[in-house]
Amino acid sequence: MIYIKKGNEPFAYFDGCNKDDIRDKLLQEQGAICAYCMRRIDKKHMKIEHWYPEDRLSEQEKLDYKNMLGVCLGHIDGQKGKEDTCDAQKANQLITVDPRERKTLNEIQYRSKSGEIYSDNPKIQEDLTQILNLNSKGHRLRENRKAKLDSVILELERKWPKNIWSKEKLKAFMEEYSKLDSEGRKKEYIGIVNWYLNKKIKRNG
Repeated sequence: MIYIKKGNEPFAYFDGCNKDDIRDKLLQEQGAICAYCMRRIDKKHMKIEHWYPEDRLSEQEKLDYKNMLGVCLGHIDGQKGKEDTCDAQKANQLITVDPRERKTLNEIQYRSKSGEIYSDNPKIQEDLTQILNLNSKGHRLRENRKAKLDSVILELERKWPKNIWSKEKLKAFMEEYSKLDSEGRKKEYIGIVNWYLNKKIKRNG
């Protein structure tokens, strides 16, 4: 999971709610990755998620763009099931972890050997593993995160021997890795890569 800085709403309340405009804006803000699992999303394969559950909001509050996130469909082969993730699994439950709040994201950790996402905060741990199901076996989320991290570590080792992974080199690498591609997209599963690089930067600082 990565921090999402919310911009201004792409519509006027008196004009109603144009979902195409909202999807475009969310994709732009998030670099076309799911706000929760960090998989690639596009306009045809995403949902507009209300972080604070819709069933607790007034009709006017439901239009608050600051409460909206772009998320994946969350199903395997388009079918609802026990391996659902993200909003498809969350439904109308209220969670603690919030991609718009750095404080909660700072409590997220990963296991580099398995790709598992976890937290020592019990509430956030429940959010990650139960309510959002971000270690889903069916979606291979752990394996995919590990594969992404392994590829980045290999790239680092090709650039420099481990004993010269200085703080400055790692910061420069992370800055380059975090850039958007030519289509305005962030890299999938970037959260585990940033976590790993930040950990190495602190260790080498």
